[in-house]
Order: sequence, then structure tokens, then C-alpha cells
Amino acid sequence: MKVLDTKYKIELKEAISELESGKIITIPTDTFYGLACDATNGEVVNNLFELKERGKDKPVPLLIADSEDLYKYNPQVDGIGKLISKFWPGPLTLILETDYNFPEGTVKDQGYVGFRVPDLKFTRDLIRAFDRPLTGTSANISNFPETKNLDILKDSLKHKNIEKFVDIKCGKENLASTVIKMKKNKIKIIREGPISKSLLESVLGESFTYE
Repeated sequence: MKVLDTKYKIELKEAISELESGKIITIPTDTFYGLACDATNGEVVNNLFELKERGKDKPVPLLIADSEDLYKYNPQVDGIGKLISKFWPGPLTLILETDYNFPEGTVKDQGYVGFRVPDLKFTRDLIRAFDRPLTGTSANISNFPETKNLDILKDSLKHKNIEKFVDIKCGKENLASTVIKMKKNKIKIIREGPISKSLLESVLGESFTYE
């Protein structure tokens, strides 16, 4: 147990150092490995898009450590309390309107940003220690599949100038997160994952209409 604890601390320390230096790293999440960098640094996020070969019309979601952290970014929607108390931490990404100054086009899209609290202790400890939200996009080149296998990940990104692959296992989820966009009393399901529309309805009742 002590060896595992030591490894955990080393991985955490090394990951924080790379992030503080403006680097892109791979991190475990409760779903798949992700590409993480400082989500508040526009230059670094642009580098992430180049690495991932991702179009600027596809903003990346953010990972935050705790449900309460969401309110730092002033979400412009009512009625989210039931959702985050039920599904966070977990595989639900909420796209919400915010006036926080996140990088436009790469993180923020016409005022909207995706937020998620992952259900994995290491990831949340990392975000708390870094004290800024991290990008939460899957660690793969666009249009290629996600993975939980670190060897496959290293091989697929071996030419992408990533110096730190965090050697901690991912969580139990086998699907990418459910993604929903919330606007006033409307919900648009962008991607249905572990959390289904019927499950969302059972929690929210008739408070929202669905697109």
C-alpha cells in the first residue's frame, strides 16, 4: 500500500509540474484517458487543438474538482442543482452559458462551456492542486477511438510531443459521458452515454423540455 501511495504522490507531483509549465499531458478519468492542460490559458489550449488535429468548431469540455466549483464560473441557468447532486461526480457533461472569460472558440462557444466533475480521485486531486480547470477531451486524435489502455495510448501519441503520461488507471465507465446543453427550460442531448434521457427525466421531472 505504501508503494502505491508513493507512486500516486509522484504521479500527482509530476503532472502538476508539467501543467504549471504550460504542457499538455494525458490523465486518467472515470471514462477514458484524457488530454489535459490549463483550460484558462488560450495559447496552451490552441496547442491542444493542433496536437489533437481538432477543428476549432468543436470546443473541448472542462473538468472541475467539485460540484461547488461550478458556481465560480457563474452559470446562467436555473435548475441544475438536482442534476449535479445526482450525477456529479460522474459521466455527465453540462454545457452551460457563462460570462467567465474562458478562451473563445476552443473552450467557449457563443457563451457556452461544457463542465464535468469526473468520478476518479486522482483526477479531482490533480485539479484541486492545480487550482484551475483542466481540459477534458479524450486522449486521441480526432475521429480515432478512446482508450483505457496506457500502452495503446502511448503508441498512438508517440509523435505528439507529450512528455507526461500519468500512469494511473482509469475508472469503471465504459462509455464516454452523456453531454447535454441547457438553456433556460430546454435541454438538448448532444451525446447519450451512461446517463440516459429517461434517467434525466426521472430526476428533473417536467421542469425542462427536451430537444
